[in-house]
Amino acid sequence: MKNSIAVLLPHYNNCSGLRISLKSLQSEIQPFTLFVYDDGSNDFSYVERIISEFREFYDIRLKRNSKNLGITETLNRGLKHILECNTYEFIARLDAGDICVGSRFENQIRTFNIDKELGLVGSWVKFVDINRNKLFFFKPPSGYKELKRSMHSYNPFIHSSVMFRTDVVKAVGFYPTNYPALEDYAFFFKIIKKFKATVVEKTLVEYEYNPEGISIKRRGEQTKSRIKLLMNEYKFGLFTTIGLVRAFITFVLPFKLLLFFKKKFI
Repeated sequence: MKNSIAVLLPHYNNCSGLRISLKSLQSEIQPFTLFVYDDGSNDFSYVERIISEFREFYDIRLKRNSKNLGITETLNRGLKHILECNTYEFIARLDAGDICVGSRFENQIRTFNIDKELGLVGSWVKFVDINRNKLFFFKPPSGYKELKRSMHSYNPFIHSSVMFRTDVVKAVGFYPTNYPALEDYAFFFKIIKKFKATVVEKTLVEYEYNPEGISIKRRGEQTKSRIKLLMNEYKFGLFTTIGLVRAFITFVLPFKLLLFFKKKFI
């Protein structure tokens, strides 16, 4: 069976998380090619050893930046390389430390095949701590109209859960570089304006809440970008106004308190 899926996995100094993610892919039924793009990790030889452990299980392409360029540039280099291959119909995202469950790729490909107008497909996500203990489940709506509305309040697509058509990148371009630490949210805004989207109502990804991860270490910068993005996309209305106010509140709330509310009410 032809590999129609390219899996893009950026990596930087998280070899334990990389191994966990690669191991989870062994349970996937749908054929794929894995593109691991290392962003100048300190010990690249260790990264190479981990990759070698899994080469017998699936097709892996390992690329490396000569120096640390940041997540957005690394993702865009990965997308550019995948497009240049001119082989893959779909691109799936995965981050080191996150794992695929429940035949993720098979479920998402089936969803694309049911509706040819879909450009972006996410899923429900289980959030876990670094010891893999459950924190909460994230279950956004699946309807296109509901997702478009939700985008003005929060990002309903967890980055590691998404799969999108390669043609989407050709139509909307690469990840925006003007929203630091929020390139995924801005990218999804571009997609959802031109293409239909949905969320598979199954938990297909475990997302690791890592204190060393970008979302937490760069939370202040990320929230500023979120406010900027929502203001740029703002359309007068109750829901969009609530979303903007929510972003400002998130900016001032301590992370531990925000996590408490998520565990309590999500």
